[in-house]
Amino acid sequence: MTSERAPSGQRVFWRSLETKEHPGQPRELGSDVVKQSIDGPGLLRLRRRQFLSLSGAISALAGISCIRRPVEKIMPYSEMPEDVTVGVPSHYASVLTRRGEAIGVVVQSSEGRPTKVEGNADHPASGGGTDLQAQAALLDLYDSERARTPTLKGTAKAGGDLDAALAELAGQLAGSGGAGLHILSEPSLSPTFLRLRTALAAKLPQAVFRTYAPLNDANERAGARLAFGRPLLAQPRWAAAEVIVALDSDFLMTETGSVEAARGFASGRHMASASARAPNRLYVVEPALSVTGANADHRLSLPAQSIASYARALAAALAAHGISLGSALGAALGRAELAGVPTAWIEAVAQDLAAHRGASLLIAGSRQPAAVHALVHALNAALGNLGKTVAPVSPLDAEQPDPFADIAALVRDMAAGSVQTLVILGGNPVLDAPADVQFKEALARVPLSICLSGHRHETGELCTWHVPQAHALESWADQVSRAGTYSVQQPLIAPLFKGRTDALMLAALGADTERDPHLLVKTTAASFGAVDEPSWQRLLQRGVGTSEATRSATGLSLQEAAIAAAIRALPEPAPPRNDALEVVFLADNKLVDGRHANNAWLQELPDPITRITWDNAALIAPSTAQALGVASGDLIRLTLQGASGSPQPRSIEIVAWVQPGQAQGSIGLPLGWGRKRAGKHALGAGFDVYPLRTSQAPHFALGVKLTRLGVRYPLSQTQEHDLMEGRPLALDATLESYRAQPRFGQTSSPDPAASPLWKTRDYSQGPQWGMAIDLNRCVGCNACVIACQAENNIPVVGKEQIARGRTMAWLRIDRYYVGEDADQPEVAFQPVSCQHCEQAPCENVCPVNGTSHSPEGLNDIAYNRCIGTRYCMNNCPYKVRRFNFLNYNLDIPETQKLVYNPDVTLRFRGVVEKCTYCVQRIERSKIAAQREGRALKDGDVRSACQQACPAEAIHFGDLLDERSAVAQARRVDREYALLAEVGTHPRTRFLGKIRNPNPELKG
Repeated sequence: MTSERAPSGQRVFWRSLETKEHPGQPRELGSDVVKQSIDGPGLLRLRRRQFLSLSGAISALAGISCIRRPVEKIMPYSEMPEDVTVGVPSHYASVLTRRGEAIGVVVQSSEGRPTKVEGNADHPASGGGTDLQAQAALLDLYDSERARTPTLKGTAKAGGDLDAALAELAGQLAGSGGAGLHILSEPSLSPTFLRLRTALAAKLPQAVFRTYAPLNDANERAGARLAFGRPLLAQPRWAAAEVIVALDSDFLMTETGSVEAARGFASGRHMASASARAPNRLYVVEPALSVTGANADHRLSLPAQSIASYARALAAALAAHGISLGSALGAALGRAELAGVPTAWIEAVAQDLAAHRGASLLIAGSRQPAAVHALVHALNAALGNLGKTVAPVSPLDAEQPDPFADIAALVRDMAAGSVQTLVILGGNPVLDAPADVQFKEALARVPLSICLSGHRHETGELCTWHVPQAHALESWADQVSRAGTYSVQQPLIAPLFKGRTDALMLAALGADTERDPHLLVKTTAASFGAVDEPSWQRLLQRGVGTSEATRSATGLSLQEAAIAAAIRALPEPAPPRNDALEVVFLADNKLVDGRHANNAWLQELPDPITRITWDNAALIAPSTAQALGVASGDLIRLTLQGASGSPQPRSIEIVAWVQPGQAQGSIGLPLGWGRKRAGKHALGAGFDVYPLRTSQAPHFALGVKLTRLGVRYPLSQTQEHDLMEGRPLALDATLESYRAQPRFGQTSSPDPAASPLWKTRDYSQGPQWGMAIDLNRCVGCNACVIACQAENNIPVVGKEQIARGRTMAWLRIDRYYVGEDADQPEVAFQPVSCQHCEQAPCENVCPVNGTSHSPEGLNDIAYNRCIGTRYCMNNCPYKVRRFNFLNYNLDIPETQKLVYNPDVTLRFRGVVEKCTYCVQRIERSKIAAQREGRALKDGDVRSACQQACPAEAIHFGDLLDERSAVAQARRVDREYALLAEVGTHPRTRFLGKIRNPNPELKG
């Protein structure tokens, strides 16, 4: 059988299966084409041959990626498509959303299934890098516990039954103009979704549309409205900023645009030599130690309620240094001092900002109130930063209301009985809506509720209908980045479990007669430049629109009176008391708001700061914990007294963790844990802190009482030592000392030729592989760790095995505290993997020669030779070799097995494994170069960790190529070898971290 072709002559991709009875209509997964075998409740097993029969033909156009286009018929894989070679992956451009930002990605497809996510170098918000969640997206896609079929009151139904119910509902709504219909959705970056929502609102004028997400940019929009009279979003230009002040903003990890921020911030930290331009300087004021705070040159722990007062004091100090803020605003600031904050932390920062007009940047985090954001806009304007280091942009959905006010209004309507039909498109409001609005109770009063979500979670199980939601890698959609870059979300695979998109749900309710998601997106793309077939294909191929819809705001003027009034209305911070503590709700570094709770890769990844796995904890400052008699691992109760009119107190139980860097009198509570329904990995992991969150205090709350319960709770960590104890590990120096002693990190190593233990190899012939990691650019985000896990089929072992020290991660990022003050420590990150030592101590102790050195400098392991003596592990000074105590690949659902990289062997019980420098990528690049009749060039081989790093901190390549990036990095004067005194001569080297402290600000 020959494959069907598009009019352009290119091979096309299938959309669905036809049935003879209903041509053009998709078959159900229970049909005679795809058989199901049930291993447990709802467990679908797709055999390899069945899966390959579902794989579409892959087209490969010139450029960075391929294009998938839908057709009506499926092509059998009995005849190999002419442009597919087994073992040679294809790549497709797509886009993923991450908390208010669209990240361009390029996804690897191995014979019809996505197997690796990388950043799209052409996308401004990605720049070729990714974050944790993007790297872990594959495991979300292949999650065996995703919803598989629509359910009506818990009973599985066929897709046709849902279609009939939606059609009947659409007819009723059309007759009533949408009376009684309320649609609740998450904030969207999709022009197609917003177009269909507008169309549906026009057809159903009485329908009500609501927006809610537990983490949102409402304060930022409201602050811009105060400052400029309209809702705007701040688009920082990180690379242009020489001095950065972050006010409760974790812009490198959990805030919007963290991937772009990491790249821009790291470029400002780059130093090629001691004589290079000074790196940027970062001041961070925050209540809980964040990844951004860990990278600060100066960090001040301050309760969240006091951040506004610090901003006022800083603004007053700037006015004293000649920065004009206007008479109205200046009069509202008050004195430039703050109780408990050293005067130097105000005066020195103000002086530094004033000295860098037009090259400085202030940024406020989403937790801070609108008045703080407005004041930050005013300060950036007064410093001449607007248009230079920060550009206000108009949001795609400019009329989006405050999500907390919107969800409260919806619940009032539900409780009043005016909501007859509620359609929930994404999100999980039963879990994460503010506790005081009582969404769950109000939902029971809605006659008909429809929930679209990937899992049948806390909200889905309570709704009348639950509809499986398609994953981003299996559905057509489009997204616009904050700066205005338009991208199309291409599916890499047909929906595994009949998932639908939010746009399709709107179309089914009457927004559009078209039911093909591909055509819905293509219609929207025409307004972004894809007006014909060639331009549409170019858009899909590149992943970035040819004409960007820029939304930079111009003609802005500050509303000084409005800002001044908002500042005066801010409450004064209450003095910290042990019987009335502050709690701060934190976006989790891994699970965000809980949407990734069933992702085992993210669950097992140690938190970048606490190094805890499989749990969250209440973060308490050492001094506060001592005063309260609390130790890490103590189970505690946190009680928040109800507001006036609602005297019932709210309380949660959670384990305590004594965290250096936490503000005194303030407790950090990471969101998204303690799930009741989300899958086996989410159940029993961590503690739910949403019950303390209210619509009046969604970001931080005051007056919380802590009670010890006298019970210990077990926690597992991958790193139980916090200090370097004087060992030369993560080396750093101040800028002043670096310039005085450029080679501060270099330590002499024993010469192997002087007293050889075994024959020294000849490494003069190439290629010779090596790596260099710049600690000045590494921000400690751990994206590289998940990238390594996804690339190399590294198994998950679970909390119990982690507690026994049996972690399997090939790459870890150690976190060390530096300094004497436990409440205000400095932080150093140290990535560690196999160092590929030229004088490898693991090799000469293996009794079966299972580990040996390759002519190209790789420390190799022959898995089928290893007998598990673990002598190599004992003799490794870096402790980077992992042992399979158990067969962790047993009992893996068939669907989840699709996540495995076909280029990497699955290891079995009783063998040692470790980093291979991604040898499979090396060999693949060699084959490609040989096929093209050329030699390998720098950049052909990129390790998984290198490619994922958003900060571009990792260089890998041929050490004998003097022009290669890794060779140039190894010539930088701050280069050093980890544990050089041991004499292993590692191939991985590090560039020491340079701190740029303000001489006027000590500590």
